[in-house]
Amino acid sequence: MKIAFIGFGNMANALINGIMSSDKTLVSDDIYIFHNKKKNQYTKEKCIFLNSGEACDQIFDAIFLCVKPKDIQSAINENKTLFTDNQVIVSVAAGITINSIKSFIQKNVSVIRAMPNLCAIFNESITGICAERSLSENKKKCVGDIFKSIGHLREIEEKEMHSFTALFGSGPAYIMYFVEALMQSERFSSISEDDKSLLILHLLSSTSKMLFISQDIKELREKVSSRGGTTEAAIKTLEENNFFEIVEKAIQEASKKSSNISK
Repeated sequence: MKIAFIGFGNMANALINGIMSSDKTLVSDDIYIFHNKKKNQYTKEKCIFLNSGEACDQIFDAIFLCVKPKDIQSAINENKTLFTDNQVIVSVAAGITINSIKSFIQKNVSVIRAMPNLCAIFNESITGICAERSLSENKKKCVGDIFKSIGHLREIEEKEMHSFTALFGSGPAYIMYFVEALMQSERFSSISEDDKSLLILHLLSSTSKMLFISQDIKELREKVSSRGGTTEAAIKTLEENNFFEIVEKAIQEASKKSSNISK
């Protein structure tokens, strides 16, 4: 499969690293990368970097659109000559529908939408993927294997993409924001702020390990919240301030934003 990328941010870089390192996605041809970051001169094994819109005589089996949603139409127009009939187009742009992408390209292409998250840089992404029904299982599998090389993959319906984006695409930021709140709380004369931050990260890591082996997260949390104790007092404050409702509302707002982008 001859592959091109339009855009070269964190996600494109993670996907290319995944392609290179996976035994399921062996690439015999060079990967072509079209980008507009003129301030940098990139080099990467088996990759050819070109400016966005630069002439290219290659015919690609698959093109990955790794640009921001607001830039997707201009990126497609700028690289119009790259698109041909029977290609697979893979978009990681939040909110941009399959029909919109096809209307921008105006070729007989098959489109796959994917929503990975930033954890892809450590091959720990959670990716949702949806494809046109007309796409062959073989081509869908080839693209799916690429995303499996950077983490976990789930096939979903396109109508679920807004919710998937809100929960899993943006999810790392929510956890980071909560960690920020922990880092801003309490001060110690005997522990530096840097050490306190490191301890909080260890707390996050060790708690995650407990969660993976727990059958019931609520039950586990209640076990460490002794009746009448300090933890219970903290949880009660979160409950009184509608912590669950705040999180749910935030995720709903993200889903609504994804939906608005698609209009």
